[in-house]
Amino acid sequence: MKNEMSPVTSVYFVTLLKAYLRGTKTRQEVIDELRSVSPLQQKAGEDSNTEVSRLLFQTASEINEHYYQDIVTAISHASDTTPTREGVMHQLEAMLTGYITTEQLIQWATWHNEPGADEGAGFFDDIAVDYFCTQLLPSSAEEMTIAHYKQALKIFRSGQHNSLKDKVALVLLSEKERQRFLFYLGDYIQGHTSPEQLDVYLLHKFGMDHHSFPYMSSLSAIMHDPGKLPALLHLAAMDDNI
Repeated sequence: MKNEMSPVTSVYFVTLLKAYLRGTKTRQEVIDELRSVSPLQQKAGEDSNTEVSRLLFQTASEINEHYYQDIVTAISHASDTTPTREGVMHQLEAMLTGYITTEQLIQWATWHNEPGADEGAGFFDDIAVDYFCTQLLPSSAEEMTIAHYKQALKIFRSGQHNSLKDKVALVLLSEKERQRFLFYLGDYIQGHTSPEQLDVYLLHKFGMDHHSFPYMSSLSAIMHDPGKLPALLHLAAMDDNI
């Protein structure tokens, strides 16, 4: 009789899963909602290692055995399942206030890097979010401190909302990358390298050439004056926002 007079439809679960994948609902928020639908989910929800979509599928199947396929079909054809800027900020805020763990933040941000996760994954419409989820956390999560996460949140909250500049600032969270920035750009402004040689560094670290690098005009303004480069570094790293 569990399939009769269902209190919710499969659309409810699709919407909830999309909200999690996009980041506007945290793992804990999804679990709280699932508990309101099915108390049977409470024990599983307490296991912090259980993946969110699995919890959601289990609860949906308890209500209606056909919902599993409905959800899979809807998600696999959806284009709005990619992490968003709003989602990144929501997840970072939740982690920094202790509502979710750092591990749960990373699990959310990197879900699309898992084998077989391509289905349903849309394209990122924000290169800063793309970098945070597909490069920064997968490669540098072990080196990230609470201070780094706080600065990342400030970058995403930046009033200028310039994705190129935000990506540059995220790369420069690392002290090692700041030193590389000083070295390679210092070589350029002292005339030791050409714009094309500078591109090797810019393309490798930022995915930009000297035509798209957002601080090129500022760099050109301090040619042959390396003493002003640290100030440009602080501007590019958005240190003034701290």
